[in-house]
Amino acid sequence: MKNTRKPFFQFSEWWVEVFSIPPLFVAAMNGLYGSFYWSSAARFWMITIPWLLSSMLVPVLCHRVRNATLIRFPELHQWKKRVAYSMLGYGLTVVTIMTLTYHLMSYLPYPEMAFSWKKWYVLMLLCAMSVMIGTTAYEGITYFQKWRAALTEAETLEKLQLESQFQSLQSQLNPHFLFNSLNVLSSLIMENPRKAEDFVDELSNVYRYLLRANEQELARVEDELRFIRSFFHLLKTRHDSGIDLKIEVDSAYFDRKLPALTLQILLENAVKHNEISPDKPLLIRIQANDAHLRVSNNLQRKNARLLSNRIGLDNLRERYHLLDQPGFEVLDDGRTFAVVLPYIESESVRV
Repeated sequence: MKNTRKPFFQFSEWWVEVFSIPPLFVAAMNGLYGSFYWSSAARFWMITIPWLLSSMLVPVLCHRVRNATLIRFPELHQWKKRVAYSMLGYGLTVVTIMTLTYHLMSYLPYPEMAFSWKKWYVLMLLCAMSVMIGTTAYEGITYFQKWRAALTEAETLEKLQLESQFQSLQSQLNPHFLFNSLNVLSSLIMENPRKAEDFVDELSNVYRYLLRANEQELARVEDELRFIRSFFHLLKTRHDSGIDLKIEVDSAYFDRKLPALTLQILLENAVKHNEISPDKPLLIRIQANDAHLRVSNNLQRKNARLLSNRIGLDNLRERYHLLDQPGFEVLDDGRTFAVVLPYIESESVRV
């Protein structure tokens, strides 16, 4: 859940800087023009108004530079590039505006206002100090905000992973699942002991993988497919010719990674929402290409629609989002339901 609470003080608001400028501004004017600045009210305002307008324009433009820099270099590890581009942008902005203002002021008919290279160098030194201080403050705030956001996302991802693990175990260990499995096993023991033995072996494989998968975030495609074959064996034993699974995945994709237990969630989703019978068999297909895995099934929705909280699909979508992996899609054309699962590189997992 996102935190909607607003912070008490937002450093990123440019108006904070605008209202903090006047005291520093007055000190700078005193250094540039000395006693002439205070000699009369008319002269005070004659100097103050153009310089103050220029000084208030600087942070507004610098924030545009900052926003452009953040868009171009948004990642936490890109702080060196942000600092370099920020200092360059802030420097050009501040130097240009301050130099232009100083030259314009020198055209006023007062000897004390004449252009002086010595005073200009002092003004540039003040500009350089302001840029360094501003860059340090900006990047410090930005780095802290991005670090906090990354930490929050990592905690959220861990929470989602735990929820997925709990959901998977709960769906397999609930009384309804055990009741169905034991019923199938009971009938097989009398009718086909050999088949009953195979059923127990596959049931054991399912639970063994579930326990192991609960300890990891990503799983190899090969391991997921091996688990799904065992899991589907249980479904096939129960539904017989009413369900079929076709796996069309080349071995070249076996080392690719997916969120653990992804395929199980999608098979459960297909079985839960579709009619299954020998007359209307449910066909589940798993296909692969260089970019993604695709899990699809023919649509034959149950007449009595089950209430669905969509935890499974929403959980998968959110996990892909937090892993910063685009391409997750849910497709429904009325005849086929499909989910596109992009592969995930281990290096892309953010911590």
